[in-house]
Amino acid sequence: MRGKREVRYVVSRLEDPDDPESGRHPIGCYPYFDLAKREADRVAPGSCVDAEGGTYSSDGTHARYTQWQADWINLNIYQGRERRRHAPEIYD
Repeated sequence: MRGKREVRYVVSRLEDPDDPESGRHPIGCYPYFDLAKREADRVAPGSCVDAEGGTYSSDGTHARYTQWQADWINLNIYQGRERRRHAPEIYD
């Protein structure tokens, strides 16, 4: 069966948040950049979004059995933002 070419966005947590080239622990894959960006912001700090272009192909006759074959990877297209914490209010 012929595969379908797509781009997917992979959200990963970096082993070293200060080094964008450090190892990655994948969290999830998303079909749209906005969804991946939102997830990276949610799990920040130390998260990033990578883009992968490739092909989904089916194993056998069941469409639910698919495999991803990456043709190219674009690393670090987005880094998760730092969470903002509100300073506690001090009353005198």
